[in-house]
Amino acid sequence: MPEQTSTPPPGPADDVEAAFFETLREAAWIFENEADGRFRGPIIACTAVTWFIHQRGGGAELAGPFVQTARAFAALKRGEQPTLFTKKTAAAKERARSPERRVIQRLAAAALEVLVRLGERVPTAAATIARSVNRWSGMSAQEVTGNTVIAWRKQLRRTQSKEFAVLKQQMLAQPQPRATVNQLLRKGPPGLFR
Repeated sequence: MPEQTSTPPPGPADDVEAAFFETLREAAWIFENEADGRFRGPIIACTAVTWFIHQRGGGAELAGPFVQTARAFAALKRGEQPTLFTKKTAAAKERARSPERRVIQRLAAAALEVLVRLGERVPTAAATIARSVNRWSGMSAQEVTGNTVIAWRKQLRRTQSKEFAVLKQQMLAQPQPRATVNQLLRKGPPGLFR
């Protein structure tokens, strides 16, 4: 039985691909042969990936990890210790990916969705929610902004999170959805330590 591959065989490269692969080859050579190549090589490679994503019409969310990685390598080159490459040992940083934090993100995103459906402008509602979320327990590892809440909403909508959909529907099903959201923002998530 012939082996099946998940990718099609390579075809002729266009100018964008050719430039991309040439830059990656240069980055690999620098990585292997130059004194500071362990920093410059990855910076060049990540920059090339970001450029390629842009040339192909990809969004910032696709390029973001590569931009952050390039910045982290640049910080390493300067002798700094970027958080991307540090072990997270501080208690506040350990909670950054906790299940409780994900619940808070879903609640904030659902509150934004409800307020927008009730006619509030996205930036205004997101800023209001962010101010409240920053006072909630478990959020000390990150300063939440309106843009953060908007990003959480976009991510949960994109992934079609069932928990997000249920929270949103439960809030909208209340006799006074705006009062329900305001109470959540004022008191914080139910069941979390204050």
